[in-house]
Amino acid sequence: MHKGIVKKIVMGSCVFCLLVVLVPGAALSWDLAAHAFIEQHLYKKQGQTDIAVLQNRIYGAGALDLFNSTFTSPSVEFAAYLHATTADNSLKAWEMAASREEKAFAYGFAGHNNAWGMDSTAHISGVTSGRGTGYVIAKAQVLAVMIKPVLDEAGLNLPDAVLVDVCHYLVESGVDLLVRSLDPTIGSKLMAAAYFRSDQAPALLINAYASDFSALAGSPENAAQIIATAEGTFRAKMMGYGWALTQDNALDLIADSLAETGAIYLGLPPDYAEVLEPVVKQGILAAMMLCAPDFERELRATAGWVNGRLSSERIIW
Repeated sequence: MHKGIVKKIVMGSCVFCLLVVLVPGAALSWDLAAHAFIEQHLYKKQGQTDIAVLQNRIYGAGALDLFNSTFTSPSVEFAAYLHATTADNSLKAWEMAASREEKAFAYGFAGHNNAWGMDSTAHISGVTSGRGTGYVIAKAQVLAVMIKPVLDEAGLNLPDAVLVDVCHYLVESGVDLLVRSLDPTIGSKLMAAAYFRSDQAPALLINAYASDFSALAGSPENAAQIIATAEGTFRAKMMGYGWALTQDNALDLIADSLAETGAIYLGLPPDYAEVLEPVVKQGILAAMMLCAPDFERELRATAGWVNGRLSSERIIW
């Protein structure tokens, strides 16, 4: 490998380490298909039959991550705020929700939280696997050992802590592709949830969080604009990701997207994504092998756990 590229990789690794410190929750959760799968099972337990309600709940269940793909301030701080290990921050939309559409969206949004919601079983303590660690983290630690030689061969000599964080993304993608094998329509459901999400959702987020974000944004008006832009970007991302999951080459599409993101993280030229793509693909396949025996059990157990916690927090209607 060219020395200049290797030098950029080393420098990029330092940048990535900094991003991991600044964005502690960005990679540490279930991804969109897993969130939708869990939300569907919460929906069944609630006995809801209205498809519009379910679509808004699925959209809300993913939307807590609306700032996770922007690694600049103040979005970095907003993401950390929403993913705080105290549930209060993620519940503010629920507390302000009034209409049926707002309540459906906010129900999904609240259930995603990082204290006792869906994300907590991914990276704080799993229900059936990864207890005391989190399902995703536990699998990422094993995957890191498996793929380190492949990354080293590609010139990506990442520190162990950074490597595990990279593997979080691979595990999340692997689980989503496994969810697709359980429910081949999950991609279409994500697309529909984003496309048909209530027009009230962005206004609810602005009303719930613009004041809290105003100091970092410079004003409530700036905060409102940032929230609105992030929600629109997230909505488009969910539709695109859902479409990818409907395709026969879903693995290739997701691996290619992750490779492009990885090149950005590592401070590499955009065309280096072509080098990363086969490595990412191998990592996702390895993650799928690791998670295949027990991912469904953990997702269903998470649904039961979150359903009970939502009820205990009186998040019902």
